[in-house]
Amino acid sequence: KSPGWDGICADPVKAACDCLVEPLLHIVNLSFIHGTFPDDLKVAQVVPLYKKGSPMELGNYRPISL
Repeated sequence: KSPGWDGICADPVKAACDCLVEPLLHIVNLSFIHGTFPDDLKVAQVVPLYKKGSPMELGNYRPISL
């Protein structure tokens, strides 16, 4: 329930989902049309996620972006 790097908590965004779909879709479409993507939206925290097998082997993890 803690906010992300942008200071926004997920719960209010989820509650306003119906109102946000169209504006967000418009922004994403403009990004594709103009071939640009804001640097702030390229930021992610990458953490290893354990899959299976020995936890001592790096190959048994996959990266995920939060």
